[in-house]
Amino acid sequence: MAKMTDPLIATDLAVNWHPFMQMKDFETYPPKRITSAKGIKLFTDESWYYDTISSWWCNILGHCHPRISDALAVQLNTLDHIMFGNFTHDGAIRLSQRLIDLTPSGLDRVYYSDNGSTAIEVALKMTLNYWLNEKQTKKTKFVCFHGSYHGDTVGAMSISGVSQFSHAFKTLMFDAIALPDPSMNEGAALEALNHCLESQSDHIAAVVVEPLLMGAGGMKLTTPAFFKQVRTLTQNFNVHLISDEVATGFGRTGHLFASDAAGVCPDFLCLSKALTNGQLPLAVTLTSNKIYQSFYDDFEKGKTFYHGHTFTANPLGCAIANATLDILNEFNWKQNVQELHALLLTGLSHLSESFSFVSSPRAIGSVGAIDLTLTGDRALFKLSQLGFDHHLTLRPLGSTIYLYLPIITTPDEIMDILSRLKECLTMAGNGLDY
Repeated sequence: MAKMTDPLIATDLAVNWHPFMQMKDFETYPPKRITSAKGIKLFTDESWYYDTISSWWCNILGHCHPRISDALAVQLNTLDHIMFGNFTHDGAIRLSQRLIDLTPSGLDRVYYSDNGSTAIEVALKMTLNYWLNEKQTKKTKFVCFHGSYHGDTVGAMSISGVSQFSHAFKTLMFDAIALPDPSMNEGAALEALNHCLESQSDHIAAVVVEPLLMGAGGMKLTTPAFFKQVRTLTQNFNVHLISDEVATGFGRTGHLFASDAAGVCPDFLCLSKALTNGQLPLAVTLTSNKIYQSFYDDFEKGKTFYHGHTFTANPLGCAIANATLDILNEFNWKQNVQELHALLLTGLSHLSESFSFVSSPRAIGSVGAIDLTLTGDRALFKLSQLGFDHHLTLRPLGSTIYLYLPIITTPDEIMDILSRLKECLTMAGNGLDY
C-alpha cells in the first residue's frame, strides 16, 4: 500500500479533481507525481514506469522527442497564438495540405478543433447543417454501434454505446439509434444497419463508427471488410459516414488510417491524439468539397457554419503536428508496428495459455488486450496498482487489460513489458491483497 509522503501530492488532492477517477481511492493509492518523461518511460523522483497506454493513447514517437521540442521552441518564439477566424498562418496551411495528401482521396477540407470529442462534435453539427442546407430537414438522426465510444461532450456521448461513461448525463443527451456490437458479430451488425437504413434513411443524417479498433468499449476488433460494407451501405442510402479515428490514426493499427486498410473514403474523418504525438491539444475533422460547397454562398443565404474554438488551428499545435508528420515520414514505422504486433499477439497468447483466468488475447498494430476473470473486491483495480510496483501503467477497461504502446517501442522493451505483466498476473492468480 502506497504512503502519502510527498507534500505536493497532498496539495494535489486538496485542489485537483482527476478525470475518470474516484477521488476517494487516492486516500489509499495516491497518484504518481511524474517529474519527467523520455522515450516510452515516465519518471518520478523515486521510480519510473513504462508508458504502456501512450499517455491515454496519444504518444506514438516517445516523450520529449528533441525534434518536436525544437519545433515547438521555434514556433513559440515566432507566433504563439492567433484566432483562426479572419486570420491564417503558415503552419496551418502546410498541415492542412499535408493531411489532405495523406488521407483518402476525396477528403478536401480541414476543420480544426482541439480534441477528439470536439472533432466528433464538428462532424455531427456539420452533417446536420449540410442536410439543412440541402433542404432535407428530416435527416436529423444518428446511428452508432454498441461498444463504441466517441467522447465526453454531449453530442459525442449521445452517439456512444458505452453507457458506463454517460448514464448520469442522459437528460442532456439526444437519442441515437444504437445497433449491435460489430466486434461480437459483424454480420448481425451489418444486417441491422441495412434494415435500419432501408426503413429510416430519410431521417438519418450519419452513421458513426470506430473502425478496426473499438477502444473504450474494451479494445475490441473489427475487420476492414466490415468498415467497407458500412461505407457501401451509407452510400447506397445517401447517409453520411463519420469515421472516428481519433485514437487509431497515424500508424497505430499498422495502417496510417483505418480508412486506408478498408480502402474507403468516409464523409468525415476525425483525428486527434497522435496528430501532435500527444504533446499539445489539436484535432481535425476532414470532409469533402461537396459538403464544403453546401455552405459556400452569399452571407445573406444564412449558410455559414457557426462553430469554432478559441484555440482552433493554434500555431503551436500545428508546429508540433508538422514535426510529428516529418518524423513519421522518415521512420519505417510500418515495419516496426508489424514486428510489435507479432510480439504482442504471441506474448498475450502465451499469457492466455499460462493462466486460466486470462482469455481472448488479441492485437492490432501496437495495441494488444486480454480479458480477465478475477475474483475479489475490485480485483482489476488492485491489479492496476500492482502494475506500478512492476513499472507498468495499467488502466483496466471493465474486465480488459490492454497495452497501447508507442509505435517506437523496441522488441526488447515489449518483451520486458510482457514479462512484467506476467509477474503481475502470477500474483493476481495467487490472490490480491493489495
